[in-house]
Amino acid sequence: MRWFLWSTMLTVTLVIPSIGSAADGGPNCTQASLEGDWGFTLSGTVTPAPAVTPAAAVGVFTVDRLGNVSGRDTTSANGAVFPEMFSGTATVNPDCTGSATINSSILGETHFDFVLVVKKSEMILIRKDAGTVVFGSAQKQ
Repeated sequence: MRWFLWSTMLTVTLVIPSIGSAADGGPNCTQASLEGDWGFTLSGTVTPAPAVTPAAAVGVFTVDRLGNVSGRDTTSANGAVFPEMFSGTATVNPDCTGSATINSSILGETHFDFVLVVKKSEMILIRKDAGTVVFGSAQKQ
């Protein structure tokens, strides 16, 4: 019985405060949450006809306070490695989910959904264009 009471008290003490609301440090993102320099990695597959192609990228990007994005990366697609430049816009919601439209020097217009985590210092993202299975993460530098 003592073990049950102790574990219940420990759970209430540690877990309940971490659920939190915006007023006490929970998700409350604004456009300013995106502002800064980020390092990122992406990997997955793209399916241009007629074959599935593995792809990966690593690079950096900067977001200004208006949500303008600019960056560069090194991409490998089916073993062909090339540099890429990109720019676009990103928006974030109060619950720390968001989306971005990116215009790439190689791929043209691409679209991503993301969520900010780890005190808004990390971004988990997925490309949402048809024919792609690409996901990754970014960390504030």
